[in-house]
Amino acid sequence: MSKILITGAATGIGRDSAITLAKLGHNVIATAKRSGDFIEFQEYIREHNLQIEFVQLDVTKEEELQFIAETEPDVLINNAAIGESGPLSEIPMERVKQSIETNVYGVIRGSQLAAVSMLKKNVGRIIIVGSTAGKVVIPFMGAYHMTKFALEAAADGLRLELEPRGIFVSLIEPGKIDTGFNQRMAATKHEWLDQSSAFSDKIERMKFVDKEFWTGGATTDSVVKAIVDAVEAKKPRARYVAPKINSVFIWLVKLLPDRLVDKGIRAFTKLK
Repeated sequence: MSKILITGAATGIGRDSAITLAKLGHNVIATAKRSGDFIEFQEYIREHNLQIEFVQLDVTKEEELQFIAETEPDVLINNAAIGESGPLSEIPMERVKQSIETNVYGVIRGSQLAAVSMLKKNVGRIIIVGSTAGKVVIPFMGAYHMTKFALEAAADGLRLELEPRGIFVSLIEPGKIDTGFNQRMAATKHEWLDQSSAFSDKIERMKFVDKEFWTGGATTDSVVKAIVDAVEAKKPRARYVAPKINSVFIWLVKLLPDRLVDKGIRAFTKLK
């Protein structure tokens, strides 16, 4: 069984993956930005008699990221992420910076630190939880999309460099999953977006789209299944789209001209 370290594991995909992997007998280390985030999770673990280690780890802090190198995991699952929304032409740059530091820098630096011991042994696995949001953009979600697009390149770069040394790199691309993350992300723009915005006439429509488009979604089951395969398969896939039906949408977007895709997205969201 493997020693697996998961970032952003207090809730949602990270939490459910930690539980499933622990049930399969793996040695799981679940991390989160704040130790208080684990209270409910720890209660669940005690009730179900599971063995999971909990560690506070903010992926934007170098001193805390060093824990990854010290732990020397067999598998690193990069799941920590934040979401920001709103017009990319107006969003406060501090919010963009925070998104990049968490969603991109934290993944790359964490992977670097995990790779140190993996390269010495010529074995290991690095799993990056990206998103289908790294394939297609929805209006007023650009700050989040750009970080997930970056992870597409990061996963490809790491895979090309590390797999010849026995380290498998897999990118997980969840679609619309019902964990509450999407709703929280969609709401962030209303913390700063007001009537002074050039898009003030779209604010009420944005609220409607937030409710209709970002509410609900699939359970985490398909994503957890993909992560387990990336951990345990003899030769894991480079990319896992979950649920699989989303791969049809991604394939279609690749085939169509950009302007036609833009028109379809604007019509679908009515944000034009």
